Amino acid sequence: MKNNTKAPLTSAEKANLWNFYMANTMSRCMFQHFLANVENKQIKKIIQDSDLLSQRITERVKSFFQEENIPLPAGFSEQDVNLTAPRLFSDSFYLLYIDMMYKLGLIFYSITLPNTTRLDIRQFITESMRDAANYSNQVTEVMLETGIYVRPPNIPTMNTQEMVERQSFFNGFFGDKRTLTGIEISQLFANIQFNTIKTVLLLAFSQVAESNEIRSYFIRGKHINIKQNTVFSNVLKQEDLPLTMPSQFNVTTTNIPPFSDKLMLFHISNLSSAKLRNFGDSIAVSPRHDLGSIYFRLMVETSNYAEDGGNLLIENNWMEKPPHNVDRNLLAKKKK
Repeated sequence: MKNNTKAPLTSAEKANLWNFYMANTMSRCMFQHFLANVENKQIKKIIQDSDLLSQRITERVKSFFQEENIPLPAGFSEQDVNLTAPRLFSDSFYLLYIDMMYKLGLIFYSITLPNTTRLDIRQFITESMRDAANYSNQVTEVMLETGIYVRPPNIPTMNTQEMVERQSFFNGFFGDKRTLTGIEISQLFANIQFNTIKTVLLLAFSQVAESNEIRSYFIRGKHINIKQNTVFSNVLKQEDLPLTMPSQFNVTTTNIPPFSDKLMLFHISNLSSAKLRNFGDSIAVSPRHDLGSIYFRLMVETSNYAEDGGNLLIENNWMEKPPHNVDRNLLAKKKK
């Protein structure tokens, strides 16, 4: 078997490693401020482990790029976090936030691994995914112990196997509308959960952002998330599936920014991209026509919001250009 370990990095490998570096340098800033304020010992251990994982990932990416003479992105550093700033979130929210980030990380690892060729990069992604899964399990265990874990709604168990007999299985607007499937319920629940945590971030970030324009952008995003959660919750309520989210989402009253506007705006933009992917996954596994229509409409709304965030990053000279192809036509014109 031919060893392809040191073959040149492919476009996918360069782009994914670049994304790993950006996301984990950002996460380290978040974790460092969490560690400066956390009180619960169990939660502190989880934050420490998460910070060490992000540190290992950034160091590995740095070594890969140095071997290939690829310039590192600036990413985020101590300049983007103020460790002396007062606490912004509760300990319980730290846990819920990290739970969300591990879920997103596991999805991203599962997407990047199949598109990776070099064996050392595959091993790196596999190890990172394994570590993230282990820490995610620990987070879930602590959430269950502390009583802040929210389980998806329950549905009755079928007594016998059933087959779909009519095309009305797909109905959502007219005619007989079937009840939601377990997968459709789980997707609605997951999107509500994601939006709830993002709403808390937007609330907190709007409280401490220094730029009036960015503060307004965060407030707008908060209202979008609340409206979207109302849409999702109404679908569940129509089927007598009440949803209770935890109340440990306390945001303090401080207006001293622990993070730079650049970091907060980048974070929200990344979460908007993740939401678009979540909605796309939800459409794929939700056969009912009305659900597809809801997700599509909210995708357009989220896409517009994400684009506005990207424009703000560009206007402030904060958006780093990811690995990209060269413009051959432009090179040809320069030759003249």
